[in-house]
Amino acid sequence: MRDPHRGRLAIWKLKIKLRVGDSTASNNIAATYRELVNFHRAFHWWRRTAESPYDGDAWLEVGYCLYYGIGTRRDRAAAIRAYRRAIKTYYTTEYDREEAQYHLAVALLEGGATRYRRKAAQLLNQAADDGDYPQATDLLRQLGQTAPPRICRCRRGLARRLGGKAQCPLHRASGMARPV
Repeated sequence: MRDPHRGRLAIWKLKIKLRVGDSTASNNIAATYRELVNFHRAFHWWRRTAESPYDGDAWLEVGYCLYYGIGTRRDRAAAIRAYRRAIKTYYTTEYDREEAQYHLAVALLEGGATRYRRKAAQLLNQAADDGDYPQATDLLRQLGQTAPPRICRCRRGLARRLGGKAQCPLHRASGMARPV
């Protein structure tokens, strides 16, 4: 959504829907703010959406923003809690649950404590179980090696201009390889 006027109009319409009880409106407001590159407002709306008992996917968004400081201050501990809520919540899609498992494993691995390595491997196994998350499979394979792992921080399905690859040192520069 390149036109800010259209974005503001979309947000205005979504807020009307929210007032009349549309359960998806607040998540759509957050996504629209992200498209407008207003990450602070997007984070605010994802946090608000996450408080709803019926939207577990927003916890993934909150966790990612907290972990990488997108629209808010970096807070590793709060990000880990958000990822765990995304995993546990019944109303999280399988796609986002796998992504939350992957990013929680990354956060645990980067914590530096070897005691979390087994939990990270378990999370990566769960994320890679059905074969549709190659980044989890690759990181799991790397855990068995002595060299430090090369971690992909990309968000599946999220464009670079929306912050999906901005945090990933493997894919942030143009001309670099796509995620495995």
